[in-house]
Amino acid sequence: MKRFFKYHIYDRLVLSKKAIQLNIWKHNTPIIVHTMAKVGSLSVYNSIKRLMPKTSVFHTHSLDVEVAKKDVTYCFDNGIYPGSRSPVSLIHDKIISKQRDYKIISMFRDPIERNISAFFDAFELYAGTKPEVYAGDLEHLEYLFHKHLPYTYPLKWFDDNFHNDTQIDVYKYSFNAEIGHTIIHQDGIEVLIMNCYLEDSLKEKLIGKFCEISKFKLVNTNITANRTSGELYRRFKEFIRFDKAYLEECYNSKYAKHFLTEIQRKLAIKKWLKD
Repeated sequence: MKRFFKYHIYDRLVLSKKAIQLNIWKHNTPIIVHTMAKVGSLSVYNSIKRLMPKTSVFHTHSLDVEVAKKDVTYCFDNGIYPGSRSPVSLIHDKIISKQRDYKIISMFRDPIERNISAFFDAFELYAGTKPEVYAGDLEHLEYLFHKHLPYTYPLKWFDDNFHNDTQIDVYKYSFNAEIGHTIIHQDGIEVLIMNCYLEDSLKEKLIGKFCEISKFKLVNTNITANRTSGELYRRFKEFIRFDKAYLEECYNSKYAKHFLTEIQRKLAIKKWLKD
């Protein structure tokens, strides 16, 4: 009932409010927190939205209307409600089709860390039970992880999603992985890209300046390790390891070489490599 109410009533009201904001405060630049899933984007979205009541702030993982529809269908076909009602149609109707300028905040993360977090975020879908009551062993979870999770998703997201959604090829712009953040300007779109592992104090400074929010404060939410599934999540991270070929595909990818330093990539391979 709670999920039904959120999706069918609360989320409709939220989108209606955003449409009103876009119509009334047309001088305010819309902000889209547009990232791959499981990089801490919900915390950024909620924190900005709370402090900018006259600006339309959105949270998306794809700006493709058809992809959004397929995601909703997939959830309902598997007997679960989507996490939220998609704002993609509204974004297309009120922002993209009208060629309004807008800002994007996007983040990236170590690909294996992201994938494990994503696996636990959809744990009930993959394992058929909630993580807090899971009675199986870690070997079976490892099997489910490899069977169901599209592990190349983070490696391809900036090509398959971000580039297709915005026509911005982030790989054409230089990026200092030591610093971990940059701003891109292209065709009326301003993009802040950040490493999700940056210190919160630095994120607050970057986001505050980018969104023109004085004294911006980041409030962290939806952290997998802090949920009731946290203990199983930690045990699984300590248990699972990968073969060399798998790790080389991840950490020698265009994505990893662009956003991570050589030292970060070598340390990640060492951490996740099977004995």
